[in-house]
Amino acid sequence: MSDEEQIRARLAANPFPANPWVQVTDDGIIIKAGYTDTLQRMLRWVPKVQWVPQKRHWHIPLAGAELIRSVLPEISRLAEATHEEWGLPAERKQASTNETNPAPVENTAVRTALDVDASERDLFRNAARFLYGTDWQRDTARALGRDEATLACWLVGDGVVEDEPLVLLNEMLALMHRRAAAITAAADQLASAIAKKEAAAARVD
Repeated sequence: MSDEEQIRARLAANPFPANPWVQVTDDGIIIKAGYTDTLQRMLRWVPKVQWVPQKRHWHIPLAGAELIRSVLPEISRLAEATHEEWGLPAERKQASTNETNPAPVENTAVRTALDVDASERDLFRNAARFLYGTDWQRDTARALGRDEATLACWLVGDGVVEDEPLVLLNEMLALMHRRAAAITAAADQLASAIAKKEAAAARVD
């Protein structure tokens, strides 16, 4: 059995988890992501990796399958980021830039999450970003006890359903309430500590 046949056999026995960004084909692995320096550095150890600008994806020979498997969550997050950036119309690209560099008072993620006309996926995605920032996908899946790859497929409309959308939104709502309560409690503790220090300083004066 040739090396490539052995690799195919291993992949058949232990396939990649469901992932909207990474596809195993007969002649290699396709990563559906735009070009970024971060992704290029991550893939530089993969043998004969190629960026295909005409199709806006990366092509990796099957020999690199295990290397790709080892960094699959990181690749998924980077792929999603480039997909959203290149797929958005101009006005939404500006909104994406604002999320990266938010205004001091008003938060884009909060505005979007409260928009009743937003899709279930947008509501979920923006709430998760508000909680966890750029690394929201893994942290959200862990916090909700959900499968990260399946959740990612649902979020891009790949036909895979992690659960009913309203169930996921209610789980996200409960998670935000828990985080809000924890932040409020921590803020109260900080306020109490500050008040004690101010009182002690006043006695010294």
